Amino acid sequence: MTIPRDDLEKDDLLEEGELPDEQHLDVDRLGRRTYVVRIPEEGGDLPELAQCEVVERLAAKRALDLGVGRGTPQAD
Repeated sequence: MTIPRDDLEKDDLLEEGELPDEQHLDVDRLGRRTYVVRIPEEGGDLPELAQCEVVERLAAKRALDLGVGRGTPQAD
């Protein structure tokens, strides 16, 4: 698996142009042929997948598409 070097540089993950030898990657399978790769913060913290910005954005879009939260109009 290859992660584009430009993306790694944007996140300040490279040391002298390379990934550190001890760099930990967390891989979650989301579904058939669909994976998400996360790299922990320096302290080793890894937020819950549901708290990741891209997952929150996709969940919000899905909820809007399904009309979740649209209540039935109330009579006056």
